[in-house]
This record gives sequence, structure tokens and C-alpha cells, in this order.
Amino acid sequence: MKRTGVLCQALLLSLVGNLGAIDKGLCDGPCGSRPWAKIKSEKSRILGGKDTRPGAWPWMVSMQLITNSGQRSHACGGSLLTPTWVLTAAHCFKGTRDLSQWRLVVGAWEVQWAAAATLSNLEQERKAVRILLHEQYNSWTENNDIALVEMNKPVHCGYLVQIACLPRPSDDPVKDSEPCIIAGWGYKEENASQPAAVLQEAEVKIISLETCNGTEWYQGFIHSNNLCAGYPEGKIDTCQGDSGGPLMCKDKSSNTFVVTGITSWGTGCGRVKRPGVYTSTGNFLEWITSKIGADAVFDDMPSPVKNPILMPHRGRPGRGVTPKSRSSFIQAKWGIPKDKWGPFLP
Repeated sequence: MKRTGVLCQALLLSLVGNLGAIDKGLCDGPCGSRPWAKIKSEKSRILGGKDTRPGAWPWMVSMQLITNSGQRSHACGGSLLTPTWVLTAAHCFKGTRDLSQWRLVVGAWEVQWAAAATLSNLEQERKAVRILLHEQYNSWTENNDIALVEMNKPVHCGYLVQIACLPRPSDDPVKDSEPCIIAGWGYKEENASQPAAVLQEAEVKIISLETCNGTEWYQGFIHSNNLCAGYPEGKIDTCQGDSGGPLMCKDKSSNTFVVTGITSWGTGCGRVKRPGVYTSTGNFLEWITSKIGADAVFDDMPSPVKNPILMPHRGRPGRGVTPKSRSSFIQAKWGIPKDKWGPFLP
């Protein structure tokens, strides 16, 4: 990043810090609020691309693993759905579902890698008290790759922390070529030595499942409850460490970003005809509401739908291309080749 960019970020952080005392409100406003988001351009890339501004995506959660010595490592992203519930990917917990090892940090912008870091007074850390994986999650095909994490106490909303929106049950599926946003603290390059310190963002476009399942693409391995997003030529994509984070598309009626997908897997990062594969949240609304309640998910949606009929879609068995999940860089410490990601393999 250029020096002028660093100075601008420092000034913005200083301003946010001065208002930090205000960042203690209840999460009772509309979902999808972005009080500090004034992004000039979203056409950047997570792979070697653009830093976000603090508070750009205030529902982003850094899910971190902590050791007995206090060192913490970012493992996956997540989206804050309520003051106590975080939406993420099921495959993030292949390595461990030990609640004592997980920490969830909201209000974060910069995260440190493998360090006994002290959180800033603007960040809120919570412990996990429940991890709920989808009952039909298939760790081989990455079908139904969705999970919920309950935190030990509610977070406070404000300038840097807000609740995410989910699609309405009545919403039409996102269309081919629709622009959406990805964000995360994952690798900026496929073979990077460590993930991004500052939250990254990029614009990608939805790719139809028919195209994504083509013989030159993922060869039929994409399920009906997946979304593909990226570009045929690659280059702009999610990567390891971005798993569980949101794919966000804009709701046309309210101009609000909605968490349309959950970063799941992909072959490599930014490769030609190997876009990111995401779990479609619209296909799992019934499952989400069965765990955390319909009121928590839909009460604050713009133009809420009354008495929604939730119709989840089932996936189908995959074949042809083995999914490589986009969970954590922790595997690199175990000597696993970076293009052979099977998350948290022993």
C-alpha cells in the first residue's frame, strides 16, 4: 500500500477510536447497516488486492483458534446474524470442535497472525458455547457446508459492528453476471506465506451453475445449493482463510447488501475456470430459522415478507473434481501442500 493510503487509514482509525465509546449500542436497528462504509471502489481483489476501510463490512467476524500459550490464528470468517449467533462454513470445524479453542472477534479490521496479540478496545471478543453443523453436511463433497456458532454473551452494535441481512424467502435467486462482493482475511495469493492482516474486499460476478458445472470447469461437482462467483479468467477470488465469510449481493429494493453465500471451496485460488464455490444461504433459511428463530432472521429485513414459506433445496452427489476448502492457513504449518487443501487434515 502507498504511504498516503497508510496515512488516510491511520486518520480514519483515529477518528473511529475517538468515537469508540459510542460503539456500545444494542443491535436493535435494521440489518445491513454500514455507518462507516464509504468505499470509493469495490473492483479490487482479495488475491493481492485492496484493503477495506475500518467498518466497511461491520458484520464480519474473525473466527480464531487460540493455543494454551495464548497465541491466536485467524482460521475462518463469519457473518454476525444476531448479537449471539454467527453464520459460517461447516468445514471450518473439521480440525476441532473443542469450544475452548475458538474465539470470535467482531469489530476487527486488522488481525495478527500466530501471535499472542492484545485486542484493541474497539474489538469485541467472545467465546463459542455451541457449534451447530448442518446435519447433512458431507465433508467429502462439501455439500451443505453451513454452520452456526453461538457466542457466550451478546456483542454491542455501533460504528464497527452491525447485524447482517439474509435473503428474504420470497427473493429470486441471484442472476448470472450479477456483481457481488467478497471479503475476508485469507491469502492474497495462492502460495502466500501467510494470510492478509487487513480485511480485504473484491467485486466478483455470479456464474451460472450450468456454466460452473461444465466439462472445462467443475465437471458436475457443483450442487444445486451452491453458488459460483468470480470470472472465467480467474485472478479475482477468495482463498484459504476466507472460508465461512460472506458473499454479499445488493438487495435491489433497499440498496442493502445481503449475505447471499458462504465461502466454501475451490480448486486453487484465482485459477482460470475455477471460481469460488459458495453455499447459497437462500437454500438454508429454514435450517437457520429452526436454530435461531425466524424473528431473529427476518424481523429487521427491509420490506419483510409476512408468513414466509421456506423451501430449502437439496443438493446432489458430486463427482469429477475434488473440492479443496478455503478454510485456514494453519495447515501450512503442518506441511500440507497448498494446492491440496482438505481443511484441517491430520
